[in-house]
Amino acid sequence: MTATTCDDRPPGGGPAPRWSPRRLGHHRYLWWAGSLVLAAAAVGLAIALDTSPGPGLTDGGALAVVVVVFLLAPVLVWMTGLELVTAVRRRVRDDVRVHGTGQPARGAAPAVVPGERAWARAPQEVLLHVDVDHVADAARIVERAVPGGRHRVVETGRETLRLRSGRGTLTATGRDGHVRHRATRHARPGHHRARWELELDGRRLGVEVHGLQPVPRRTLLEPDGTAWLVHMGTPSLLDQLRGGRAARLRPHGRLPEDLTPDAVAFCLWMFCELETHQDRVRRYGREYGAARPEPVADAWAGHPPPDGPDGPAAHETLEPQEDRP
Repeated sequence: MTATTCDDRPPGGGPAPRWSPRRLGHHRYLWWAGSLVLAAAAVGLAIALDTSPGPGLTDGGALAVVVVVFLLAPVLVWMTGLELVTAVRRRVRDDVRVHGTGQPARGAAPAVVPGERAWARAPQEVLLHVDVDHVADAARIVERAVPGGRHRVVETGRETLRLRSGRGTLTATGRDGHVRHRATRHARPGHHRARWELELDGRRLGVEVHGLQPVPRRTLLEPDGTAWLVHMGTPSLLDQLRGGRAARLRPHGRLPEDLTPDAVAFCLWMFCELETHQDRVRRYGREYGAARPEPVADAWAGHPPPDGPDGPAAHETLEPQEDRP
């Protein structure tokens, strides 16, 4: 059973109502609003603890708190409004309400082994375990050390596919050299807008990239309008501070039933790569015109090519490069 949509707006954000707070590009405005609320609570507490019998605030501590909060209040209000407006302007437009109910898929990094040395790169490391249709570890993404670099492969019980990534493509190739799965970026008009087309065993799926703010979910759309939802599994703030495996994405969702385990693994890995490169662009501050661009990350995040969105480079597909170390 699948659910379809005839909406012509680009997907990418999930089945939330258009003006729901979950539809906003990010929630940094909540930090500023929370700071404003805490400041107001501090003022109220300071006034309540002022035991001076005379009128007004004569207690030194309470007066200092009130003065500091009133000096910071304009900054907090300004940043709250600025972040809220930015979130509304940069949110992904998606009116897809219902998604397909195909096979469940889940990807997770391997558990941390107590006592394991985190600073040494192992000759072989499992980057992502993929559970497909309630089958545990049906596929996995493995990184292996080879002479001259490191290769990433998709392993299943039947075969092993070599992963290659470039500025505009991500491919999975069999031992015979045949490309089984491919993801290709197509630039869209506008700032940091692109559409990724996935070819998974002959099935075509598309996903929109709009803006640089992290999204909690991705929507795949088939040519007939069938929508499939994948949650990105963004790590918590504590996991991000811990780093390493704890900071990796854990994508999970529903995908078409006829996809093989290696196709599901490729799809989830493509989402992880997309989120990783978008995060690199955000860290470099590319959206604010930083002087140090990151070309590879820009291409993944959908930054317009130098020739412009309508130039010859807009639809250029670069050949896959060797795997990054």
